[in-house]
Amino acid sequence: MIDIKLIAIDMDHTLLNDKGQLPENFTDQVHALKEKGIQVAIASGRPLYTLVDMFSHIEDDLIFVSDNGAAITKQGQQLFNSIIDPDDYQKLMAFTLEQNEATGIPILCALDAAYISKAHDQYDQIYRTFYTNIYYFDDFASVDAVANKFTVYTPNNDAVDQYANIYGPALNKQFSATTSGKEWIDIMNKNIDKGQGMYQLSNLLNITTDQMMAFGDNYNDIEMLAAVKYSYAMENAHDDVKAQANFIAPSNNDLGVSKVIQDLLDGNL
Repeated sequence: MIDIKLIAIDMDHTLLNDKGQLPENFTDQVHALKEKGIQVAIASGRPLYTLVDMFSHIEDDLIFVSDNGAAITKQGQQLFNSIIDPDDYQKLMAFTLEQNEATGIPILCALDAAYISKAHDQYDQIYRTFYTNIYYFDDFASVDAVANKFTVYTPNNDAVDQYANIYGPALNKQFSATTSGKEWIDIMNKNIDKGQGMYQLSNLLNITTDQMMAFGDNYNDIEMLAAVKYSYAMENAHDDVKAQANFIAPSNNDLGVSKVIQDLLDGNL
């Protein structure tokens, strides 16, 4: 059996199927891995409070690398958090509002909730899939929140194009910007990404990245896959993501993560 101490798993289109469902055996696998001394980290662009809601039944058995690596939490203890300066998120809000609304809708991802203008509440149902706590404001200038991520929702599901044409060139010198799925552009402090989250965990847990396995499918997973030895891109992943991975797992709809984990548990890797 290969020497694995930690498995980091992306959520959307990786662990979850296209219906947003967890594998039925995931809880049992987490417990089986724990018995073998292998920790499981959920590495997601989603905020901590949404992840805790989803995994409340096994919260203490997981590490959460939330907001694309901006925060790391274990058993309710905050191990790392990269807070965005309020002046910076005010600038990000102003920049996003300067663009056409079809280009993107700005959302401040605070530790307690997602802060969104009431003028953009028509997408509430979509927001709540990813942000279970939402605060709608009248005037962003009045918002005083502690935030570790700023995101842009693209209503036309063209985040990759908007990132390439507008947000990436304008913001990546000062921030770390990336796409998350077809509809989100996530912006964190400079040098914050899931890959840096793996290096943080290496230091915090006293393990090496050669003892880590990771699964991902999208552009915000690239740094994570590049950071660890046993990196798996899903069969449904972008080709650019597959190019950064050492292995290919079956698709998310074919329970790819569970199948590889089971091979590990059975000693077949």
